[in-house]
Amino acid sequence: MRLRRAPCENRGMPDQTASLYPRYVRSRPGRVVAGVAAGLSSHLGVEVSWVRVFFALASFAGGLGPILYAALWALAPLRDGTAVRGAGSWPRWVNTTLVAVSLAGVLVSVSLASGLGAVFTFIVGVVAVGAVVAWQAYDRDLGSKRNVAALAAGIALVMSGVLAIAVLGENAGLFGIVAAVLSSVFGVLLLVVPLIVRLATSLVAEREAKAAADQRAEIASKLHDSVLQTLALIQKRAGDPAEVSRLARGQERELRSWLFDGDGATKAHPATVFTALTRAAGEVEDLFSVIIRPVTVGEDVAYTEGNEAIVLAAREAMVNAGKHSGADAIDVYAEHLAGRLSVFVRDRGRGFDVGAVPADRHGVSESIVARMERAGGSASVTSAPGEGTEVELSLPA
Repeated sequence: MRLRRAPCENRGMPDQTASLYPRYVRSRPGRVVAGVAAGLSSHLGVEVSWVRVFFALASFAGGLGPILYAALWALAPLRDGTAVRGAGSWPRWVNTTLVAVSLAGVLVSVSLASGLGAVFTFIVGVVAVGAVVAWQAYDRDLGSKRNVAALAAGIALVMSGVLAIAVLGENAGLFGIVAAVLSSVFGVLLLVVPLIVRLATSLVAEREAKAAADQRAEIASKLHDSVLQTLALIQKRAGDPAEVSRLARGQERELRSWLFDGDGATKAHPATVFTALTRAAGEVEDLFSVIIRPVTVGEDVAYTEGNEAIVLAAREAMVNAGKHSGADAIDVYAEHLAGRLSVFVRDRGRGFDVGAVPADRHGVSESIVARMERAGGSASVTSAPGEGTEVELSLPA
């Protein structure tokens, strides 16, 4: 049996699960009112001018454009640095005209749909202006007096419009009462919902920032406690190549374990077979100054008394190779396939005659072969002088 190679990872293929579109956020650069159109331009890859034309035309369809704009405004955060397609391609006055057209479209739609005439339409316009002023204050820092004044003015306009609707409905009987209640609820929601969304978004952003800061602090502590100290030791022992190599291998192994294995195993008792095998390889590396790079294939399994024998036998095989083979590197391949655990330990050293091993030497016969048989597995040793040695271990998982 020859040592098998683990399949290579394909690192050149693109990630097929990557999103086709960037996350939608409102864009501060290039905005005219709230950055909704600019954010959609970046999100969809469409020129911002045509997005604004869409909102303007949709305002005549029962006020759909401003309603959609308001929903996107209320629910999306405002960000800097987003790429806006076609920003500045149309003059500023054209964009301002499109905003005016959108406002006129929604007023016309409200007037035709309600049938209540110019007064009601004017009140709706006042509420809309107040909401815009208040929401723009939400987008800015409310710590300044100017923004607080703008927020107060917006709230005053919205509530004035709600009060005016309630007054108009006094003489309309039950319908007027219902309209007054609904308009009051709508006015409150118009002011409160965007604020709640802003606060929730801010809270999430703060938590993400704190998590990122904690992670950076943990990484910095780990690097200080391990990598930087090891580098200092390497500088002090630069005249001893063997010691430098041992320190570098040990630090590489520790860093890999921390990055990829997580905290699933304690130092006293590994959690899985592959982890225990990797740890055993590291111990042998440090003992005999050889290079061991374990390769594992298949699903890892929990490390128990039932499969402890294969790890101990593999460790003994690595110790024998490090002690007697004279090789600079030892190959270790482990797999869990079809319900069996298999480990192959191979060196390209001086080799030996298996049949000529003295009977009083128990390193192979007891610590490897007999140990595997007692655990219900099997072990075979293949070697010849000058051809290296390979140990194959197999155990039902």
